[in-house]
Amino acid sequence: MRRSRFTNNEILQLLGEASAGVPVAEICSTSGITPRTFYRWRRQFGGLDVPAARQMKELASENLRLRGLVSNLFEQLRRPDDHAAGAKPASTITVHRTAEEKARDQTRASRIAAAKCGGALTGHFAAVRGNR
Repeated sequence: MRRSRFTNNEILQLLGEASAGVPVAEICSTSGITPRTFYRWRRQFGGLDVPAARQMKELASENLRLRGLVSNLFEQLRRPDDHAAGAKPASTITVHRTAEEKARDQTRASRIAAAKCGGALTGHFAAVRGNR
């Protein structure tokens, strides 16, 4: 996604001018943006001031970092445990598994993940996985 030419402070300044009574067409022509962009910014930033916009940006970056941590955790939970009792050595694991075995392993992995995450099932199809 392409970055904006304008910083959040500049966008908020333009929105503040509009709320002070300057016509939107004049703001758009002097700043070199389209009215569509201006109204998109108005919808996105609404009544935010500079500190609130800064906090929103920090929360978005933290949210991105936390999503990465959660996805890494789920990947670790879905890997077979090498330390589990009765685990086969890597050299004896068969490569070809039936669809039923794959489905069973996937269900087991989602249940383990749910148990380790306090019973929370996450993802796009969480409701479907939870009913099995």
